[in-house]
Amino acid sequence: MSGFRFIALLLPVILCGLAGCTTLMQGAPLPEGFALKKVTKADRGTPFAVNRSGAFAAISKGGIEITDPDGSGRKIAREAASALCFSPAGDRLAAALPTENGTMLRLFDLEGNVIGETAIPERVTSIAWRSEQQVLAASLSIKKFTFGSELTSRLYQWDGLTPPAAVTLSDVTVRPPVGKLPPEQLFNSLSIAVSPYGDEIAYSQLKDPPLFTPYLRIAIRHLETGAEREVGKTSVGSGGILYTPDGESLLVGDAQSLTRKLSLPEGKELYAWPSPGSHSALSPSGSYTFLDGLLYQDGRTIATFPPQTRGAFLPDGSGLVLSYDGKVFLVSGLKDRAAALPTEDLDRLLKLRRLRSMGLITEKEYRAQKQKEPAR
Repeated sequence: MSGFRFIALLLPVILCGLAGCTTLMQGAPLPEGFALKKVTKADRGTPFAVNRSGAFAAISKGGIEITDPDGSGRKIAREAASALCFSPAGDRLAAALPTENGTMLRLFDLEGNVIGETAIPERVTSIAWRSEQQVLAASLSIKKFTFGSELTSRLYQWDGLTPPAAVTLSDVTVRPPVGKLPPEQLFNSLSIAVSPYGDEIAYSQLKDPPLFTPYLRIAIRHLETGAEREVGKTSVGSGGILYTPDGESLLVGDAQSLTRKLSLPEGKELYAWPSPGSHSALSPSGSYTFLDGLLYQDGRTIATFPPQTRGAFLPDGSGLVLSYDGKVFLVSGLKDRAAALPTEDLDRLLKLRRLRSMGLITEKEYRAQKQKEPAR
């Protein structure tokens, strides 16, 4: 090989190294002030989580590992998890570990000590912290018959100490063609998101009406009253649901078309992005949106990554964690801020939300009462 040809081949590598680019980038440079670095490895297609201190939890070589902000890491479980989620304070990790008979829901401290566990007799598809004291887990069981398949979804509320309380979210029968979908697609049909106030959840449910195309029903459920309301529909195979930081709308992806922002409780479309929303995340205050490899700031695209990239924002809004091709990266330099919920007269607001969920006040009455000055 001639020297000139060798230099020509080597030059792009040198320039890439000087620019700090990686295989994560698609040629588009990051905005000024942003930086990208690899922080750990992760098995492809597996869940990951990040806490408020910048520690990462991921699946690596078939087990759960925690990596500290300084890069040091440790394996805390030899089994893989189907879902991972840090507590709001970031000092505990909830993990759903599939078993032959269902799921083992386990709590770890940051050193990997098991501080609580409970067996769930179904496949847990989604977990979230309602508060520092309670974990929510959505589970789905599938029973196959000659005439179709029965899908039963349940919500478990667990304090980490006593046996969890369960409530059935839905019990539906789907036709044989739908029941023959890949198991992972059926399990992924159930996902939950918790309101920033911790008073309600949004969840998806597979529906298969006669003579119509199967779809996912999107509903909100008040955890105290059990009152439910359908707020939208999306296609089978779509990604999860996200609450916006103010708790008054949802981000709902659609594998066949757009990602929509729906207002609550009526489900009116407020905005739409030209992306299916298979992998989505919102920054703590909502100024940044990550959809299928596209990073938006206030509705404007500012960075592009491969569409298969999955993301999660740091709770303080300073960075975006990305998982792609077996690696986890940190994008730093974001200028968001931690979510801020009203602390004054919070009980009054929760009461209004409760009354709205039961239909005892209208949406107009709710908004009027919400805008009133808190009692002194």
